[in-house]
Amino acid sequence: MPRLVLLIGAVGLGLAALLRPAAAQDMTTTTFNGTTIWVGGGVQFLSLPDIRFVGQGNSPTNMRILKNSESDWLDVGPAVGGGFETALGMWGAGRVSVGIKGFWANVETDNNSACRSQTCFLFDPAGGRFVGGSPTLLTHTNRDADYWGGQAELKFATGAPTEVKPSVYRNDYFIAGFDIRGIDQDNRLNGKFQGRPIYTYNETLDTTYTGGYIGIGGEYSFGFIPFVGSAVKGVGGIYDRLGLRTFINLRAGLYNAETDYTGRFAFTLPGASRISQSNDELAFIGTVSLETRKQIGMRTSLSLWTDYEYISSVPEMRYADFNRPTRIDDDSVFASRTMLRLNIGLGSSELYQEPLK
Repeated sequence: MPRLVLLIGAVGLGLAALLRPAAAQDMTTTTFNGTTIWVGGGVQFLSLPDIRFVGQGNSPTNMRILKNSESDWLDVGPAVGGGFETALGMWGAGRVSVGIKGFWANVETDNNSACRSQTCFLFDPAGGRFVGGSPTLLTHTNRDADYWGGQAELKFATGAPTEVKPSVYRNDYFIAGFDIRGIDQDNRLNGKFQGRPIYTYNETLDTTYTGGYIGIGGEYSFGFIPFVGSAVKGVGGIYDRLGLRTFINLRAGLYNAETDYTGRFAFTLPGASRISQSNDELAFIGTVSLETRKQIGMRTSLSLWTDYEYISSVPEMRYADFNRPTRIDDDSVFASRTMLRLNIGLGSSELYQEPLK
């Protein structure tokens, strides 16, 4: 949550500097003149790697590690975001704007897993020491993950201020940006044998991604789809009747993924052990963003915006046993964030100087 406050504060300082009379006009997908701000809220889907902690088998050296969490696309939580874009002017034949934006989302999951029919084994993650076994073991896992990010980008746009809908796709701009984002996890495992607490394990697993990206964006149309196209595009089409326009944004970037891990393990015996590790990886993040926009006034519009993200490296803990020490591994994940955004043009002039065509 502190990172969210910092992101909101940074956006607020930028907006305060830009709150001045300015002519604002929307070039369908980029600010043409003046400043545009947006705020939004929605939902985040984030499926993180499973937590595997308890062993089950015939002996400590002949066992498999159970899943103590179930991660799937049902892992959902709230998301909020905000940002602004302001025009810098003409660079050669193109229009250039700069934007700053940020988001925060939280996904919390609870899972109960049972080890039965074979002996259940526990190892101390700090040193791999075998600490005990039990015929049955029930483990409750709580995972609380904050996903946050902030971007600053330059947008190099072409085209006229007001564009006619394309038949398939029209590329309107190129972008280059700096990105910092993070996935901060607080995980708590509690194990019970016959209703009695037998162990607890609390860990923090924080990864910060720092890097840059490039991308393209523009407007697309459903008109090229056989049968469907004629129904949603063209005079009298559903989208036209509702005044809706559709846009796409593609981004790809390389990041340094810095992970910090701390854990505290306590068994029924007195005392507790602690472990801390860190790791650096190179990560790729690719994003496809889809927007459906509806103009609701001469200075305002509503957008339904969805980001589909692929993250190549997200930390996954491999806990110690007789054969190996605790280490930080990684896996790839997909994420999706959908928000309803309100877009507002600042200044005395209208955001849309004429109806979009």
